[in-house]
Amino acid sequence: MKTSRIILSTLIASAAGVAIGMLYAPQKGSRTRRKISEKNHQYSDYMADKYDDFVDMVSHPLEFYENESKRLAKKAIRNAKKAAAEVKSELK
Repeated sequence: MKTSRIILSTLIASAAGVAIGMLYAPQKGSRTRRKISEKNHQYSDYMADKYDDFVDMVSHPLEFYENESKRLAKKAIRNAKKAAAEVKSELK
């Protein structure tokens, strides 16, 4: 008997929540579903990209760090050349 009251209370509360949500919804249901669908696609694309990056990093750890070190080395060389040019122009 107690279980049936809990189930009945849950169903009534759920129905009331749905009714209140439908009355106070700021937009039409179709528009809301479209927005949810668009966000779902955005997040799934983002997560797929992050997953691919993670898989690449894990499956090819040396290649990842090699490419990262090359990128940082090029950046350091550019900064060094820029600093050397500034020093040279100050000495003139």
